[in-house]
Amino acid sequence: MRKFYKFIRGVFYLPFKIFYPTKVLNKRNMPYTERLISVSNHYTWKDIPVLAINVPGYRRFIAKKEIGNNKLVRKLADMLGVIFIDRGKADMRAIRESIGALKAGDGLAIFPEGTRNKSEDGGLQEIKGGVTLLAIKGNAPIVPMIIAKKERVFRKNYIYIGEPFDLAEYQGRMLDGDTLSAASDKVAAHMQRAKEEMELFIKEKRWKEQKKAFKARVKHIKKQNALSKKSYAAYLKQAKKNARKKKAANA
Repeated sequence: MRKFYKFIRGVFYLPFKIFYPTKVLNKRNMPYTERLISVSNHYTWKDIPVLAINVPGYRRFIAKKEIGNNKLVRKLADMLGVIFIDRGKADMRAIRESIGALKAGDGLAIFPEGTRNKSEDGGLQEIKGGVTLLAIKGNAPIVPMIIAKKERVFRKNYIYIGEPFDLAEYQGRMLDGDTLSAASDKVAAHMQRAKEEMELFIKEKRWKEQKKAFKARVKHIKKQNALSKKSYAAYLKQAKKNARKKKAANA
């Protein structure tokens, strides 16, 4: 699945970059591990390829089972590792498969609002409890990935990577309605915070500050490395000089 995911990502990378130009903001919040759950707001079906192409790493997307009604789409989705879920009931098969994927080291990508967001202001909708159950049972960190606006051809868009968090405080507790509701509130709060941070980030163009800081850090590291090499060269020169003196004294 990983190899096919990488292949498909490569095939569609350039077309989507051209037609749906998207900038990823605050990349430093992206964990190095692939074993995580990304949670995103949801506008259209294009959210899936836009996230897959612009955010590195392999993640198995969780999608409503109706998408798999088409046999060709179903076959392609299975090869990509998509996990289909029946939203009308507690789909234990999908839950077990998702937890198994996390324990195997794979990541998951979920749209926890449960449906597409059609609001004019793009405000977040109610967060469903499924993502919290998976995060607790799978013991995986959650990373908010907020899409700035609905994708349109040639319109610049943004994906903001929020601060990772976990639901460790709910580990070992009975996962009843109240517990999952409280955990869902935490997920909603982190997603809302990431959305507000994104709006300020875009308004102030903070990626320029980050880029400037990164360049300054690289310059500092290079300078330190140059000084270290210079000091080491001086040390070797002095050591050779001392060795010659010692040899001359013993002659």
